[in-house]
Parts: sequence; C-alpha cells; structure tokens
Amino acid sequence: MKVTYDRYPELEQFLKAFTELVATSLATRSVILFGGLTLDDFSKRYSVIDVVVILEKGLWQNDYDVLDDILSRLDKLNKEFAEIFTVYFIPFTMLENPRIIYNDLEGMVAHHLNQEIINQYPLTLIDDYMILNKGEVLYGENLIKLFPIPPLDCFWIKFIEDLTEMEKLCKEYPFQPSKSPDYNHAANWILHFPRLLFSLKNNDTTGKLKAAYWFSNEYYGVLGDFVVEVASCRQKNISLISVIEVVENSRKLFLFTLEKAFETKGKKLPNLWNLVKITDDHADFSRVFMELRNFI
Repeated sequence: MKVTYDRYPELEQFLKAFTELVATSLATRSVILFGGLTLDDFSKRYSVIDVVVILEKGLWQNDYDVLDDILSRLDKLNKEFAEIFTVYFIPFTMLENPRIIYNDLEGMVAHHLNQEIINQYPLTLIDDYMILNKGEVLYGENLIKLFPIPPLDCFWIKFIEDLTEMEKLCKEYPFQPSKSPDYNHAANWILHFPRLLFSLKNNDTTGKLKAAYWFSNEYYGVLGDFVVEVASCRQKNISLISVIEVVENSRKLFLFTLEKAFETKGKKLPNLWNLVKITDDHADFSRVFMELRNFI
C-alpha cells in the first residue's frame, strides 16, 4: 500500500483516524483492510474503500449511537473518502459460523452514512479470497486465517453469478450510447473484464491497472490498447471523455471476454457477434445471454 499512501497521504490519515475511533469506542478485536487499496490499485475518482471490523460481541442498542458518531466524524474529516467508504462490522461469532442466520446477534454494513443491520456473515467468496490472500491488518489481532476458505473455482462461480448483472449492464453506457454517460461506472466495468480473465486464467486477482497491462500483453491489439487507455484515465483520476469509440470497443471487449472465459473451462462458444441485434446504434444482447444459459 506504500505506493497508494505516498500518492494519497491524507488517505492513510483517514484510515488511522477510523481505526482509533473503532478501537476506543467499540469492543474491537481486529480491523482489516481489503480490496483495491491492498493491491495498490486505488483511484480517488473510481475506487471504493473496504474495511472489516471484527467485534468481540454483537452490537447493542447504544452501539448504534456510537456508530452514528463515528461515521459523522469521518464525514467531517474527509467527505470525499467517507463517501466511498464501506465498513463491515462483524461479530466474531459470525466469523466462526458464517452460514448461520442469527436471531439474537447483530452486525452492520455501513456505507457512508447509510447503515444496514445484518444477522448473517455478509461477505462474498471473492471478498473472502481478497482478505485471506491480500488483506492487511490495521489494528488488533491477526484473524485473517479464520475467514472462510473459498472454493478453488470461486472466480468462475462469481463470473456465473455476475451474468445477470451483466445482462442489465448491457442496456446502459458504455454498451449503449448516452447523452449523459456515467464515466466512473463505465471505467470500472470496462476494467472488470481484463481482471476477470486474469483471475480465471491465473486463479488469482490483481489490480485493474496491472490487469489492463496483462490483457494488453496477452491479447495484443486494438482491445489491449483500449483497456490500457481506460486504465490510464483511471490512474490519473480523469474522465473517459477523451477515449474514442468507447461504446464500440466496450461491446467488443465484453463479447471477447465471454468467449475467452468459457474457453478457460474448455467450452467453445459460437460467434457471439452474430447474436447481437443492432438498430439505430442500440445493441440488443438478449440472444447472447440465451446462448450463454444453454452452456451453463
């Protein structure tokens, strides 16, 4: 994380302030950072900050007032970071038994000033992988090895789970033209695809910038140049407005990724471009997803 902290010293101060607050205000056993930050892949414009706080016990009623105060202080300390900050407050018992739904034990997922009470372990297989292999202890005990061990094919499982979300995504920018494009959302999804292929091929994960350069070397050509250009915008915290042919290249990258993803499982897809219906610049990918479901 040194590269990120050298670039954003105020981010290190923000995390230290948060750690001090939860360590002195709650029965905290450990604070663990994971995600893009631990991969030195942080962009102030495009990234999120993910932290797990392991609590000695479940939250009580008076703890909610404490949490309100902590989140409000963070908002005043640095609103920019607070708005992209997600904290998982997990009682230690949930970590020991992640598949159980508890009726008398509460934790919380807090995103900025929004709070959601949880009564079951909230993290995904990929979150578990990130914590086990890339997590950094910011405070307290090193409880990383107690997190659930994901299956060996966790990246493939996540890919299949994400197909439904991808189907919705294909109806929006960067896959469809837009008069008011969401460049942040678009850049992260574009760079999701090279990182997905990296994970499926290497059974590991890496930062979006490194994944883009890996993709460019692995699949030399126009798409490789495209993802590197998008990654460069993300690294510089600038908009994608200067990147040309975003829609066309995003469509090609998406279909290319699908084909290569299934190839990692020894499955040869038909030419997916033949299944895309394009009218008046709009692309209909519904037949593509029908075909994918036949292969799953």
